[in-house]
Amino acid sequence: MEHKTLQKYAEVIIKKGINLYKGQCLSITCGIPDYEFALILAECAYKNKAKYVDIAISSNALTKERINNSNIEDLNFIPDYKNAQYNEYIANDWAFIRIDNTGEFDILQNINSDKLELIFKTERKIKKRYLEEASKHKLAWCVIASPNAKWASNIFKNENADSASKKLETALEKILRIDKTDHLGEWDKHSNKLIERGSLLNSFKLDKLIIKSEKYKTLLEIGLLAASRWIGGPKKTPDGRSFIPNIPTEEVFTTPDFKRTSGKVYTTRPVVIMETTLFGVWFEFKNGKVINFGSDNNTDVLKKFIDTDSGSNRLGEVALVDAQSLIYKSGLIFNSILYDENASCHIALGNGYPSCLSNGQSLMTKDDLLAAGCNVSLVHTDFMIGAPDTEVTGVTVSGEKKEIIKNGNFCI
Repeated sequence: MEHKTLQKYAEVIIKKGINLYKGQCLSITCGIPDYEFALILAECAYKNKAKYVDIAISSNALTKERINNSNIEDLNFIPDYKNAQYNEYIANDWAFIRIDNTGEFDILQNINSDKLELIFKTERKIKKRYLEEASKHKLAWCVIASPNAKWASNIFKNENADSASKKLETALEKILRIDKTDHLGEWDKHSNKLIERGSLLNSFKLDKLIIKSEKYKTLLEIGLLAASRWIGGPKKTPDGRSFIPNIPTEEVFTTPDFKRTSGKVYTTRPVVIMETTLFGVWFEFKNGKVINFGSDNNTDVLKKFIDTDSGSNRLGEVALVDAQSLIYKSGLIFNSILYDENASCHIALGNGYPSCLSNGQSLMTKDDLLAAGCNVSLVHTDFMIGAPDTEVTGVTVSGEKKEIIKNGNFCI
């Protein structure tokens, strides 16, 4: 992208994504290919009066070297300053931006999955309190992706590098709404549409969803909680500041009852788990729990994910997206959960969002959350299940059926 276009994108992230306030500190995590865009974000943050900006490199290449050359006992090691770092973030209300590492998507393919799982588990444990605070929206955070040549070539496999990059940039400009003159105003309009859609779903007082796709042989029933609330677009911190956790975003979502999912579901897009791209994933649920599963490749990686902890085999989220999504309309598979989840209805195995519960702020402990029906886990990964023939029917607490999505499109 041209520098001016990247600056517009950065402005959306800083002003609408994290909604940075004067004197706030910001942490940016990125891969090596995205470092230049991280600098553009930092520049924009400082122009908007950030107190301090920290850029941290998260390198898959470095992780690969560690796995290939370390004793397994050393993979449990996390330096003490990491604890202090996350405590600092929480105590002083830092904002966070994570740039999806699309430029190193293939580096950890075929790596020792046991060692990689150990590293991920250790890192998640050290971040546990931060992740809990973020899931309750007590901190402003935003996950994004920036265009890079490797990502472009992964999407447009039959194009040369220059052509692939240009095609990706053109697609992203439209999806990110930075092709518009009033790009910030466009995000306000879009955000309001998602908020209104969530409010309408809440007015139905749904007890469960039934999701069907004949093409993909999906028939899934997902129970909802009396406290489940549909949200979309901006979220709010406890002091009322709005932020957008994902840019782009096209979804409305909620936290289901982790004990009330049944049926079989097949994914419609690839998913990345432990830096491994899986195709053809499917799950069978009974009483909320995955009782059978499979994939077209690397099922052992899928098994490791499902076995992470007691909550990694149950649902923590259900999200609705229709064919009017700009990402779906692009016709592209982005090989990035951030983008692909916003092209398709999806479910997430793992941690639920207390912020999607009307009583979420009062649920302080793991036992509180589980008693309320909210799943608890160290992981949270989305699996895309929407298709052109997807039908979503809601059943209200009084038994009335509400047609929500038909032939892939919202009908509410």
